Parts: sequence; structure tokens; C-alpha cells
Amino acid sequence: MRKVYITILLLGIAIALFAYFQITNRPVDVEVLRLSRRDLPLSISVSGILVFSRKIDIYPKISGVVKEVRVKPGNKVKKGDILATIDAQELKKQMDQIKNMIDLLKINNALRGIGFQQSNTPYFSQDQLKTLENYYDSLKNLYEERIVKAPISGIIAKVNITPGETIKSQEQVPATNFLGNLSSLLSLFNLNISNSNSIITIIDPTSLVGLLKVDENNILKIKEGQDVEIYVDALEENPWRGKITSINMIPSLNKDGSYSYDVSVNIPQLGNKVVEGMSISATINIGVKKNVIVIPLSTISFKEGKTYVYTVENGRAKRKEVVIGDMNTDYVEIKGGLKEGDLVILSPLDKISDNSKIKIYKEN
Repeated sequence: MRKVYITILLLGIAIALFAYFQITNRPVDVEVLRLSRRDLPLSISVSGILVFSRKIDIYPKISGVVKEVRVKPGNKVKKGDILATIDAQELKKQMDQIKNMIDLLKINNALRGIGFQQSNTPYFSQDQLKTLENYYDSLKNLYEERIVKAPISGIIAKVNITPGETIKSQEQVPATNFLGNLSSLLSLFNLNISNSNSIITIIDPTSLVGLLKVDENNILKIKEGQDVEIYVDALEENPWRGKITSINMIPSLNKDGSYSYDVSVNIPQLGNKVVEGMSISATINIGVKKNVIVIPLSTISFKEGKTYVYTVENGRAKRKEVVIGDMNTDYVEIKGGLKEGDLVILSPLDKISDNSKIKIYKEN
């Protein structure tokens, strides 16, 4: 009885081994590509954000108290519309003082002209007096800036002032610009340059563009007018098509210590589907390499610093080292290791190894 059990056990093992070898020796069905020469479109993949190319920050040109604010974020405005008014009493007071000084100097010069030399006020030539009058005219023009108007048509993006708030001008007309040696005299009026923040920001909603960051290895491949495919991360409707409109050749330093260059792309079809600051990715088409052997990037494998593909030889998969060249997002140029007519295995790459038996079920 014992011999019978042993015989059955051995028979079972033999059947299992036979089945195993049958399965392992069964050819793997593969899809292949017969190599031929073709054109390879070249492209660069980059990322960036959406920005408004026409965004104007309005700074106060005079100091004073905000009297009125007529707009709020989201309002549409036309060029020339009044946005706010500023009560510039201090500037008006300075203008009156300078006007009084001009009148006094004219009288003093006139008195000197008829022999009244005892005046303590220094004599001013006609040229000096004219310069002072020009300065007064400049302040008078500046006073008109108390009415803040829209420099362009667009949409109010930000309002940073409220009625009753005191603001300082971004710039005043400095005395030294006009008066030369008279500046010490006008320093009595305390007309100094002071810094300020923007009070209102206006955007042109039709000026939305893509701002791409291109690294130093690729910037010289970029040219104005090149076609770009834009993918907006927040939208399903992709890609959007545009063209490069400008290239900033002054690099900016990134957080990782590398440098990149800003490249602007117009995207005419976006309309009001997006807002500033949205993340984008882009494919820039930089040219075409003609009449070269190419294979899908997905067929490439790497090991110990070398590049390999699987080809078909005598019904078996053969791992071959290749030399690659230019590539785009989908295909890569083969510069060595393969020739026209070779069969490269496309799939299933995870089920084959060097010298695996294969059977072609589809040829491309």
C-alpha cells in the first residue's frame, strides 16, 4: 500500500512539473513596432502661472486726507472715470505760500530797481524768478491730481484706501529739480519726496497671459512666435493654444539656487474661465528633427547608467543597449543600437525578460 502512495505522489509531482514547464515555456504575446524613419517634433515641458499683463497700481501723487472713494473691487471702470478724491489742503497751503513769496520778490526787485537798497531780502534775477514761477506751476498741476482717475478701462482689483484716511504721496516735485541754488529757500515749505503704497489696482481682464519659467538649459531654444500648448490645472478643457509673445533674458533666482527666465504666452481663448494666479503647465514646440529613427519613451528601460529596449530575434526577446538623442513628451530619437526594420517590443514589458519566448500578435 505504501508503494502505491509513493507512486501516486511521484506521479502528482511529475504532472505539476510538466504543467509548470509548459506554462513557463509558453510564448508571451507581444505588440511590436517595426522601426522606420520619421520626423520627430521637439518640445519642452515647463510650468508657470496665469497673470494679467496689464495691471496698473495707482499711487497717490499728492499727500492728504481721502475725501471720497467711488469704487470697490469688481467694479468696471472706463478710462478717465473718477475713482477717488483727496483733500490736499497742505499742498494748497504750500502753493499759496510760494505765490505770496513770488509776489513779495517781485515787489522787492521793483523797489531795488528804484533805489531802495536797504531791503534785507536778497535780489533775484529774472531767470531765478521765472524758475520759481515754473515751480509754482508744477505744484498747481500736481494739485489737480487730488482727483484720482482711471488710467485705463478695466476692472477694479483692489482698493487700499478708505474715506478719512491720511495718505502720503509717492512723489512730490522736489525743489532741486527746478530751483538749483533756490532749494534752500523752498526748504521752508517742507516739500520732500515720500514713499507710499498703491491705493487702487486696476486690471484689464482681456490681458490674461501665461507666465512660464524656463530653465537656463532650455532658454536659448525658445523664440517669440513659437506655438505653445497650455494646460490649466483647474480646468478640464485642455489644452489651450497660444504663442510666445516675449522672453525676459534677465534671470531670476529660484529657491533651490537655480536660475530661470520668464516667458510670456498669450492665450486668446481663455476668456473669463480663469483667474490670475492659477497654475499651468505648458508644452513649447521648438522645432522638428527630420528623418530619424524614433521609438516611444515607454519602451525605454535604464539599468546601471545604460539605456535598453527589447527587440525580437528568432522568436525571443532580446535586451539591446541603445544610444538616445533628442526627445519630446512621447518619443525619443535612437542614435545607435537599432536600425530600420528592427522590431521593438511595445508591450507587455513587465512580462518579458532577456531571452523570453515571445509571439507577435500585433505589429505597428
